[in-house]
Amino acid sequence: MRTAGGVGFIVLGTAVGLFVGLVLWKRIPAWVAYGAVSLLGATLGAGALLLQDDPGAADWLVMLGITLALTPVYCRFLFGEPGRSRQARVVAAERNDA
Repeated sequence: MRTAGGVGFIVLGTAVGLFVGLVLWKRIPAWVAYGAVSLLGATLGAGALLLQDDPGAADWLVMLGITLALTPVYCRFLFGEPGRSRQARVVAAERNDA
């Protein structure tokens, strides 16, 4: 049962992570995007630990710390700056003024 749960976490985290990264990354505020990918990174890490035979408490703490801290950095390099760009905000403001 642990194997099925681990694989499920990995598949779900990957699917939702791709949706957030490819579809929502430029449409949601930056703090929401970073929070979402942090949690999705932790989901992938938890799935990987569920596939191991006997992970200890230190494994869980290190995995959570690393994935929560580094997944947003990785996604920032991969997808660019989250949220609307400054130019898009200026164009939208000009349209509203007209």
